[in-house]
Amino acid sequence: MPSAIAFENATARIAVDRNVVAVCWRDAPRGPTELREMERAGKRLGTQYKNGTALFNVIVSGTPSFSEDVRNEVTRITSDDDLFSLANAHVLLVEGLVASAVRAFLSTALLLSRTKSPNRVFAEVDGAVGWVDERIRSGPVVWTRGDLRAFVERTIAP
Repeated sequence: MPSAIAFENATARIAVDRNVVAVCWRDAPRGPTELREMERAGKRLGTQYKNGTALFNVIVSGTPSFSEDVRNEVTRITSDDDLFSLANAHVLLVEGLVASAVRAFLSTALLLSRTKSPNRVFAEVDGAVGWVDERIRSGPVVWTRGDLRAFVERTIAP
């Protein structure tokens, strides 16, 4: 399956390619819509790729304001160990207080979800690509690091 945009609005762009979903967050979700679209894309891929899928969750900008509905939805989605079971790379391309707030939010959500799926937070794309590549390498879907990086870069491009 070539790269395809599964969903896009002013807040997020969700793209899929083979067994990987990449999400570009331009702002924090104000409700569950974008999160449910991310979950939907992951579940569709999960039915096709039984050996697992991976997620690049890339925050490029925005105001870190998370409602209770959003916090609950993130906890519910991250609790699903079958969703993105190979790797969940959270890439924070924002800096300063925004990065600190998002990192705290993600840490809390992952702690509350008690997920067994591999999760890791990064400050740059290259480290995330290397980490995801190591986790999906054992699967039947062939990726190169260059392919992964190009997919993420296309997804987060303006």
